[in-house]
Amino acid sequence: MPASPSTDNYFQGTGYALWTPTGGAQRDLGNIVECELTPSQDKLEHRKTRGGSKKTDFTQYNNQAMQIRIVLDEITAENLQLLLMSSDPVTATDGTKTIRLMSESVISGALEFIGDNTQGNKVHGVFPSVSFGPTGSFSPIEDADFGQIEITGDLLATTYTDGSSDFGTMTITEAA
Repeated sequence: MPASPSTDNYFQGTGYALWTPTGGAQRDLGNIVECELTPSQDKLEHRKTRGGSKKTDFTQYNNQAMQIRIVLDEITAENLQLLLMSSDPVTATDGTKTIRLMSESVISGALEFIGDNTQGNKVHGVFPSVSFGPTGSFSPIEDADFGQIEITGDLLATTYTDGSSDFGTMTITEAA
């Protein structure tokens, strides 16, 4: 990758995501309007109380977590299933699909993001354990150009046979 500063490092991200529900088949989530990863952790500070004033002499980070937020504009039964906590859609003989609202307490599986942008480095994220819960809303009437749904999932830590643990991987491929 070019060392900074370089215009080759300017990033205009595009891509798509593949969702594999636990025990199910992989599928494309469709067009993604926004996709954000948000890491968080608690900061524990120790303060030395000698010498007339308190001074921080040690910090430790605990309770690591990561969330993924995805905004989709393809309103399908399968995408609504992630937001509205439904079991798999039931397809009727006429082709309509029905989901049962809040019939599941957790929607879990694996998620993969594949960057396909033409400007900047490409990112490829593999998140082996994701748990979606109800965090957004769905409006069946939209005054915007296109309707959207927002789904938010928790990336869950995976522990490997060597004892290490992480929330997945992100591979960066240098711009062509």
